[in-house]
Amino acid sequence: MSERPTPILLAALAAVALAVPAAAGAAPGGGAAPDSTAPAAAPVRPAHVDSVESAPAPLLVPGRPATPDTLHRSRLQRARDEYQLGRAFERRGSPAAAIAAYRSAVRLDPTIPDANYRMGMLFVGVGQDQEGVKCFGAEVQAHPGNVAATRELGLALARTGQADAAIVQLERLTRRRPNDGDSWQALGFAYMAAKRPRDAEIALRRAVVLPPPRADKHRDLGSVLAARDKPDEARQQYQRAIALDPRDATAWINLGNIERHAGRLEEALEDYREAEKRDSTLGLAFQAQVQTLRELGRTDEAAQLYRRWLRDQPGDLNARLEAVRFFTAGGRTDIALELARDGVRHNDASTEAHLILGMALEAGGSTRVALGEMRKAEGLARSAEERQRARQLIAALRAGAPDSLKALFAADSSEHAQAVR
Repeated sequence: MSERPTPILLAALAAVALAVPAAAGAAPGGGAAPDSTAPAAAPVRPAHVDSVESAPAPLLVPGRPATPDTLHRSRLQRARDEYQLGRAFERRGSPAAAIAAYRSAVRLDPTIPDANYRMGMLFVGVGQDQEGVKCFGAEVQAHPGNVAATRELGLALARTGQADAAIVQLERLTRRRPNDGDSWQALGFAYMAAKRPRDAEIALRRAVVLPPPRADKHRDLGSVLAARDKPDEARQQYQRAIALDPRDATAWINLGNIERHAGRLEEALEDYREAEKRDSTLGLAFQAQVQTLRELGRTDEAAQLYRRWLRDQPGDLNARLEAVRFFTAGGRTDIALELARDGVRHNDASTEAHLILGMALEAGGSTRVALGEMRKAEGLARSAEERQRARQLIAALRAGAPDSLKALFAADSSEHAQAVR
């Protein structure tokens, strides 16, 4: 069901309706238009020509705008109104409506400040970095002094694989603003995307000593130091990040990774648990815990954690596949099948969910039913990659089947060939 129009949109619609001139052929006074098939009446000539002369145009006086100027100002005002509407939609948490309003503002006035920048931030917020590059580029072209837009353009370029172009943008920005810590941090990110960790370390060390102080600067520096095999320094940076913002789940996970790589599994497990406390939707926190528990040989705790993970995040099919493999390898094919069936219940239209169920069924010895699930997965595939994956698993199932099931697969092949035709 469509949403009811907001009062702002209703007002806009009313304004449009009032501005539309009467349709051609409408009768004066709002009456019905005459029948277009009736013969036209003979024109009536006025008794006096003077009686139909239009009123004289008003004389232009100093201070009174000419008509083109009025129209131009009206267009700019409409652009500002659309921009404010976009801001209102942002505050209400309606990014799609906000983007539409910002687009209208830019069409009315391509030089309006901030609209392209805000549109770009909304795009990158939903992972559409290519659209973000376009918006930030337009903002920087119209307003070269917009530092935030220049910085975000560099970051978006780096995320879309254009690291060299990002570095050009951000190096220029750090030369203009050598005391801007955020710009040095962005440059460090671009260097990492370009696989230049030494330069990234230099940039991020500059960033952490410049204002504003922020946890993510230390976290990013810690990641670079870990990549450069400097675990003790990386640990210090993660601890500083946590001190500045204890709610940063990513810093806790990174700290846990440092401890785990050093063989300090109990300490790593505590860090991963702290990450889960901060963000229970973060799959990495669960995955890191179960892997550490398995390394510690605490498989019963790992089994309980897998169940809790899937209860909290039932749509995470990667987690479900990992759990099904874990229980299958442990000889608990009954639990594996239970978890696989639950995945299909949560998303019956998912190719991956049916493939996972097919694998669990095959592991439990139900090859015939497993083949049916995999064929169903193939039929649900929405891309060539998904379809190919289903066919590969079917081929593997066929290759590993005993002689007693050869007739089953021969009939399946024939039936499938006819369905394809």
